[in-house]
Amino acid sequence: MTVPSVILMVIAAIAGFFLGAFLNDGVGGVILLALITGVGCIIHTMEKHHRQ
Repeated sequence: MTVPSVILMVIAAIAGFFLGAFLNDGVGGVILLALITGVGCIIHTMEKHHRQ
């Protein structure tokens, strides 16, 4: 599950850069969306292992 999580975080960071650049804070957008995606991946992995 590590590789898909990293790929999702990179895609979210790229999208966050453009969203943040639109709002005059590119780095803030990168950090925000990458963090949100990372936390979502962690929660998904924990729930997946908990169900088994």
